Amino acid sequence: MNHSPLPCRPETSHPVSATDHAVQLRSRCRGCIPLDAVWSPWMTELAADSDRVKQLIEFHGSPVNVLSTDPMRSNIKDLQNVASQASVPLQIHFARKANKCAEFVRTGLMESIGFDVASEFEKQQTLDELYRLPQHPFDSPIVCTAAVKPVSLIRSCVLSNIVLVIDNEDELTTLRETLAHLGSTAPKARIAFRLQHCSAKFPDLPSRFGMPANELTLLARSLCDEPRIQVVGIHFHVHRSDEQFSPSFTKALIDDALDVVDRVREIGHAVAWLDIGGGFPVNYLCHQKHWQRFLKEAHTFTESSGRFEANRKLTWNQRPLKDIDPTWQPMNAADWLRAVLTSSLAYEINRRELILKCEPGRALLDGCGLTIAEVLFVKRDQNQNHLIGLMMNSSQCRTTRDDFLVDPIVISASNESAKPTNQTDHAEIEGYFVGGYCTESEYLMQRRFRFPRGISRGDFVLIPNTAAYQMHFAESRAHQMPLAENVFL
Repeated sequence: MNHSPLPCRPETSHPVSATDHAVQLRSRCRGCIPLDAVWSPWMTELAADSDRVKQLIEFHGSPVNVLSTDPMRSNIKDLQNVASQASVPLQIHFARKANKCAEFVRTGLMESIGFDVASEFEKQQTLDELYRLPQHPFDSPIVCTAAVKPVSLIRSCVLSNIVLVIDNEDELTTLRETLAHLGSTAPKARIAFRLQHCSAKFPDLPSRFGMPANELTLLARSLCDEPRIQVVGIHFHVHRSDEQFSPSFTKALIDDALDVVDRVREIGHAVAWLDIGGGFPVNYLCHQKHWQRFLKEAHTFTESSGRFEANRKLTWNQRPLKDIDPTWQPMNAADWLRAVLTSSLAYEINRRELILKCEPGRALLDGCGLTIAEVLFVKRDQNQNHLIGLMMNSSQCRTTRDDFLVDPIVISASNESAKPTNQTDHAEIEGYFVGGYCTESEYLMQRRFRFPRGISRGDFVLIPNTAAYQMHFAESRAHQMPLAENVFL
């Protein structure tokens, strides 16, 4: 993984306003239903300098991930300030799975936050950075929430004093066996139980993770006579859809978890904290009306086998987009947390003398990165659809969702051609971005885009706000293609 410095910026005698360029550049590529993206100031400044963009591709190849840690610092401080104003002791743990770059670990350490790790490599990389510090302000700076935990991971977490979030009875059995194998001189294991919320109370919240409260309580009771395992926390994490981003919904989840904290304490365990996981809202779009129009127009019809109506050519092969993140949000993460931490909830947390933990990934990386790719060809298929071939593959800007619902921007290879002009560079076309995998389904974004001034070989496509999950969560070296380099400003 190459974390290279950005090439030196060339001198320009007539700098161009980044704001003016944002308007101009956005107009060169729009979804057939536009979804104008929010661009951080540093991203807009970079996009306004096409020579610099070209240098990045020449130095590092296509695609290249360009990142900045400055927004992360601001996002952390915003959440800390909200908790301070609510008088709630908050410990933030950055979800390492959101981005693999160690620079974000170093930034988090400088801001006195902890980390949530989900694999042995994430754990070790985080520990290597942590050991460089003389002391961390948290008693438990790392928690392990891996979906599956092999013996080697459990063993290393015990030896490294990392809290294990126990998901099921078999994991607890593996932990017991590991402690027996380590012998009596090994450290005590510290654990939190992962709660699965009651399906009767929350019927629209199915989850593969955690245990119902009754099962969790039984396991906690079974540990009363095992002094080598300490129950220090209760944990939950939910996969949210639109309505589940409501602050009142999260408050109800916390209220439910507080009841479990009380039950486990009554058994005799000294539960010190409640971890509400991640899933904080992030707004990717400039305009709510764009999102509302998209949802209205992209409605799928059962009579057409789940596809769009024939006259709605919004996606490749009229592919339905069912599993999507709501890229428009009315509140950012800090405002949302402020709405969650009502005075009554703060009272309930504080009267129990609990620490509130959380594990945001996306919310901390909001505004921290973009991905740039070079256009290698423009062609037509047999249905006369334009296909724009980029030097990247679909794993390099992809999560497990159906699509990333933001509009990229297109810039030309030189500042001269990128300057505002009243003349048309090329005829307007519509088409799809395709990538490097040798499959018919290799469409980088499923949506159809309009290019009012055309798009050509040698142009550059910039996809905003990709630092969280889009860059690394699904990336693959299929065809033995190199992974994208990560370049920090």
